[in-house]
Amino acid sequence: MTSTFTRTSSVRRRLLGGMALPAVAAASAWLPGLAHAAKLQDLALALVEKYKLGHSLPQVGLQIAAKSPEYQALIDKMGQQQAGQAMIAATRSVAADYQKRWDTQLAAAYAQSFNEVQLQSLLDQGPQSPHAQLMQSKQADINRVMQQSSSGLLREMMSKAYAKAQQPAAAPSPAAKKPKP
Repeated sequence: MTSTFTRTSSVRRRLLGGMALPAVAAASAWLPGLAHAAKLQDLALALVEKYKLGHSLPQVGLQIAAKSPEYQALIDKMGQQQAGQAMIAATRSVAADYQKRWDTQLAAAYAQSFNEVQLQSLLDQGPQSPHAQLMQSKQADINRVMQQSSSGLLREMMSKAYAKAQQPAAAPSPAAKKPKP
C-alpha cells in the first residue's frame, strides 16, 4: 500500500511536468526571436551611435519649447532674447543626461524598420550602403515612431530645462574677473 505522500507527489510531478513541458517548448520557440530582436537593437544602436543619428535631441527639445506656455512665461519674465539664450543653454545642458535614452529609442525605431542585413550594411558602409536610399525613404516613419515613443522623455527633459532656464546665471568668480599678469 502506497502512502498518501507518494501518491500526491506522483500526481504533482505529472501535473507539473505536464505544465512545464509546454511552457519550456513555448519559451524555446520565442527565444530565437528574442535573440534576433536583441541583435537588431544592438546593430541599430551601433548605427545610431557611430553616425550620431540622435544628435538633434537639443534641437527637438527647443522646437517643443518654442510652442510651450512655459517658454512664453519665461519670455514674459525675462524678455525674448534672454529667455531664448537661457532656453538654449538649459536645453543643451540637460540634453546630455537624456542622450543615451534618446539614442536607445531611436535605435528601436530603426530596428523596427530594417532587417539585420540592411542594418549591418548601413553600419558598415554608411551613406555608401545600397540601403542608404531606403533609410532616407523611411525617415518619416521613423520620425512618427519617435514622436510616439519619446514624448515622455522629451516632456521630462524639457521640464528640467525650463526649471534650469529660470535659475539666475551664476556670477563669475572673483578669480575669473582678475586679469592675468
